[in-house]
Formats: sequence, C-alpha cells, structure tokens
Amino acid sequence: MSPPKSPPPKRPHLPMPVRSNNFADLACESLSRRGFLTATAALPALSLMTSEAQAAPAGFKAVAENRLDTVVVPEGYAWQPLISWGDPLFEGMAPLDLTKRGAPFAFTRAEQENRFGTHNDMLALFPANWAYPWPEGTVTRAIMCVNHEAVSPFMAAPGSEGQPIDMRAEALEALYACMGVSVFDVAHDPASGAWSVVKGPAVGVGRNRRVTPYSEVVFDGSAANHPWIAKAGAVVNELEGARSGAPKVKGAIKAGTFQNCAGGFTPWGTYLTAEENFNNQFFTSDKASPALAEAQADAAFAVDQSIYRYDNVWRLGGPAQFDLSRNPHGPSLYGWIVEIDPYDPDWRPHKHTALGRKCNECATTVLSKTNKAVVYTGDDSNNQFVYKFVSRDKFDPTNRIANRELLSHGTLYAARLEADGTGRWIALTAAAANRAPRGPGDLPFVDDGDVMVRCREAALRLGATKMDRPEDVESPTDGSFRGTGTVFVMCTGNLSDSGRAGNVANPRRKTLAGDGLERNYQGHIVRFEEARQDPAALTFTWDIFAVAGDPSAEVAPVTNLEGQVVNASSWLNGKPTTTGDRFAMPDNITFDHRKFCWITTDGTPETFPCNDGVYVLPMVGKGPRPVKRFLTVPIGAECCGPLLAWDQKTFFCGVQHVGAENTKGQNFRGEPGGPYSNFPNGGWPRDSVIFVRRQDGGTVGT
Repeated sequence: MSPPKSPPPKRPHLPMPVRSNNFADLACESLSRRGFLTATAALPALSLMTSEAQAAPAGFKAVAENRLDTVVVPEGYAWQPLISWGDPLFEGMAPLDLTKRGAPFAFTRAEQENRFGTHNDMLALFPANWAYPWPEGTVTRAIMCVNHEAVSPFMAAPGSEGQPIDMRAEALEALYACMGVSVFDVAHDPASGAWSVVKGPAVGVGRNRRVTPYSEVVFDGSAANHPWIAKAGAVVNELEGARSGAPKVKGAIKAGTFQNCAGGFTPWGTYLTAEENFNNQFFTSDKASPALAEAQADAAFAVDQSIYRYDNVWRLGGPAQFDLSRNPHGPSLYGWIVEIDPYDPDWRPHKHTALGRKCNECATTVLSKTNKAVVYTGDDSNNQFVYKFVSRDKFDPTNRIANRELLSHGTLYAARLEADGTGRWIALTAAAANRAPRGPGDLPFVDDGDVMVRCREAALRLGATKMDRPEDVESPTDGSFRGTGTVFVMCTGNLSDSGRAGNVANPRRKTLAGDGLERNYQGHIVRFEEARQDPAALTFTWDIFAVAGDPSAEVAPVTNLEGQVVNASSWLNGKPTTTGDRFAMPDNITFDHRKFCWITTDGTPETFPCNDGVYVLPMVGKGPRPVKRFLTVPIGAECCGPLLAWDQKTFFCGVQHVGAENTKGQNFRGEPGGPYSNFPNGGWPRDSVIFVRRQDGGTVGT
C-alpha cells in the first residue's frame, strides 16, 4: 500500500542490480515466442482460456464512478463507521473535540498511546474465546486488531499562527505514536446488524491496548542475535528507557512497530502485522557523527543503506532512537513480521526474523497438508520478490500457546517464475547464497541470520523473480485454515524506468504513439497453483489472473493525473481479461464463501476519475472476469483491509489517509483552507474503519 504522495510521499522506487529474472522480461519472452494462449496452455485454471463455464458476475448493482467525499455503497446496502482516529480505547478518557483543526484531542504521546491510530490498514477479527476450528456463524462479541501504517503530519499536527505543522518535540513524538497496532473488543447486535467498540474499563485492564513504536518487543529466530540488532537494541533501550523505563521482560527491546502494512492472522489466534516502509522513519541530524561513520565502514551496512535509502519522509526529525547519527543500526530493528496475541496482553509482540527483513506487505498464514504453518509475504517495492515461509514444526490444535513458537523456526523461500508457466521456491540460506555467482560489490553472508537481515540481497543473488510491486499475497482456505494451493499475488504496478521492459503480456501495453511500451500504471494479478495443492510444495504453476484497467477496448486512451495520455486497457494479447468496471492498482484481496474475490485499490484516481474502492470478481470460471464496483471511499483515501465477518453478513474495510489529496492529485500541506475531506463527521478528516451491511440483513455481495 502506498501512502499519499505527500505527506508522506509515494514510496520510493528502489533500484536494484539486474541479475534476477524480471517478471516483465520472462512474461514478454513467454508470450512473444508462442502467443499468450500457447504459452499458458499447460497452466491450471487459465485466466483467458479454460474448459470451465463462463465466470458469473456478483449479484449487486454496481456503484458508479464518482469523486464524492463520502462512502458510496450499492442500492440496498448501508455503511457505518466502527472506529476512527482518536477514538478512545478506554473508559474515562476525555471526549473528542471535533471542531478542532488536527487531532480532536490533546495531541501528546500519552494520549495517542491509548487512542485509535492513523492510517488504519489491515483488519482482523478474532472469536471472543479462541477455539479451533474458528466459528462460522453469527457472533455477538469478538476482538478486532487493526494496524496503522503511517501518519500524515500536516493533518495530525497542523501548526498555528501561519505555520503548516507543529514542530514541538512532543508533537513529533506523538506522530510516531499514531503508528503501530490497535487491539480492542467489539460487540455485534445480530438484530440490527450494528457493530460497536467495547471500551476497556481502564488502561492496563482487559484486552484493549495499543502497540506503538515505543512498546516492548522480543526478537526470535536466526537473526535474533545479529550484531546490528544487538547494537541498535542497546541504543534504543538506553534512549527510550530514559523516557519510559527499562523493558520489563528480559531480552526485550523497546522498539515497538511502525509502518505496518497489511498482515494476517493465524489458526492459533494471533495477529501478524507486516512492517513495510520502515526506511521512511529515520533521519540524520549529524551526517559526520562518529557512530554513523563507524557503521558505514561496514560494507554490508553501506549496501543495506543504499538499498533502503534510510530517510525520514517528513524532514522533521523525531525521537532520538530514530536518529541515524546516534543509532545507525536502528533500521535493522524493523522490516519484520510481528506476531501479537490479542488474547494475552502480557505476551510481548514477537518479531520473527525467520520470515526475513524487507518492506513486508501481508503475512497470510495457511496450513499445509502435513499441518505445517505456511506464511506468504510480498515485498512491496518495484522489482522485488514474493516469499513464503514453511515452519519446521507442526500446528497442534490442542496447544495454542505452543503454536506461538511455530514462526520462530523454519525455511524462507523466494519465488522464481519461469517463462513456460512453471515456478519454484528457492530456499534462502547462507550456504546457497554464498555458492551463487557474485557480482561486483556482492558480499558473503556470515550465517543464516545474516541472510534474514539482508533478505533482498539473498533473493536477488539466488535468482528470484522481480515483480511489479507485489503487495497482498493471499490464499483461499477451507474452514480450518488449510490452504487450497491457489495463491493470488496483487501487483500494484511498476513506474520505475527498469520496469518499462516487457509487452502487453506482462502486462505491458504499447504507447498510444506506438513508439514504445507503457509503464505498468494500472497493475495486475498473478495466480500460483502449488504442486499437489499443497502450500508447502516447492514447485508451482502460474498465470496472469487479471489485468487492471479499462476493458472497453484494446487501446483505451486515458489522461492520468500527471497529464499523460496513456493506454489503460485491461486486454492481453488481443483479448479482454475483464469486463465491467475499470479499476487500477489492486492492493489487497480477500475471498467470500461463494468464491468471489474482493479487491481493494490504492491509486485508481491516478488513472481514472474515480475514488479508490472495492471491486468484486469471480475467483473461478472462464475469463474474461466480470468486475463490479462494490464501494468507493472518500476523496484522498485509499481503501484497504477487506474483511468479511464469519456469517458473511458484514463487510469491513479501512479508509486510510482520507483528505490528503484532492481530485487533481494535489497534496495537503497545511494550507489555511484545510484538508480536502470532511469525512466522517463533517469536520477535520479522520481515518476510519467502516462496516457495510445489506439493509435486509442478507449475505453481502448478493
């Protein structure tokens, strides 16, 4: 998921050496040699040519394209906000002042640490009392976990007396506290369909809580004792310890979590949050500091710094532990998958280094045929990779506590897609990476822990396939978390110069002038089929499930927000991959019981005159796939975190960075007129989680 262009700006498109096979290149090779239909003839469940029946559309009346400052849902449906930025998680907290500019409460770290955060992203719902298998019907109580990707400083902390932003140290500290995770109880009234937050009786009592960048966390796995992590942890505990006290758990580090984008939930009832653009939160107050110079003398550190480009997007500074001048190894504490137990506030969040350090998007957990935990992740940057982790040990449905160790030990793989429609999972180990051919500047890995810290380097060296910003990687399951072997990879697009290579098959479109190839402005969806339908398999087949864009014609000219006239067609090799509503930049995906995909977008307005939203299309059947727009979010917001209640009668999603950008693509930078949205209460905009119901109480999507 990408934040608004500014602030914070669109994530940087990070350059990498070109040695790994690029998805654009191999898809081009496959489809130019033999044509799309021939090249994919051996694949299961093809997008465009199968013996299946024609895919059928969803039953609701689609929402029209719009640029309205509200949520729009189909006829016969209604939506309501569940929780918004600043809402208190505990009884007795000061009420909101919705007439204020900026935060509707006293914007301090202490207040924000007990209130719902900003940029809500991935949503998960847990039974009030864990049991396996999970419930399938209607419930009256549950626990919800929501992560908070980022914060828009100009909206959270606008300045006074003509200043665009509040530069006080306490305000900057509060900005960091906006990020992390919120855990809270919810109640559901089946009669009315309403959902509501159940406030905790007091801070520290009950299950409600925030996890912020200042919280205690525990590192486990092969990189837990990596020297970078050890050095950074000592600095953090010294600096943050002086502010809030030493860690209460032996070995813990008060590094918390931030830049949380998508995630997942496990069969044993824990929440996984994915740390994505962690590099955005660091700054350098003194580029000549001895500590930074010493770190940069380590060639591996210098490479890591060049890959991630550590840089605070706000240019504002912040707490000392995020200052590279004092804590140069601080970024090694982030970029991990973090496990949180919503049922047990005393269990410290665990950063599982066995799943690799990268710009993580999602952490989808399924069970293999032998009961091993399999976790799929994407690295959301241009020309990065798709990963999966397979646990060493097996899931035990009778021992929830023991299962919390499953993600501490196992094997991490990166995907390599071949031109013939096959693929394989490459194990990322020090032995394998050090045997692989090394280019100029490539450094050896000390051990497997070093591979996990320098995950991108290892995947590149071992020949994993570069993808067009792989975001959500999801797999449908049965009612017991057992994976079906089908995996969907949401590729949001690729605007990098190196990503121009390819043709309509990758999907690349010819420019309207016919003098080259377009960048992948709209994105696409790739589908894997694991061998033997086993998520732990080491081989798979793949095809292009759908191409985002305009299905009306093979050449579909559109003037985007940059003023460029581009070909935004969703066709491949002379055939449409979709019909119905056009969309761009697919980001997240979930599945209902009727085998429909629910897709959220992050960037549709950059190509089409429509706010981001939710699109529903069939998971099975012969293409082209009919697409229906189910929902649109307000101006300036992305839509994220699609989630269906167990009884399929409620759809939840997140409305993130609302009002940060207007219909012309201009970003709010503290102008006197205020942000570009008044969602959800008619005043200052607040990121929100909403829920949607059919007015007759029926199944959503019908």
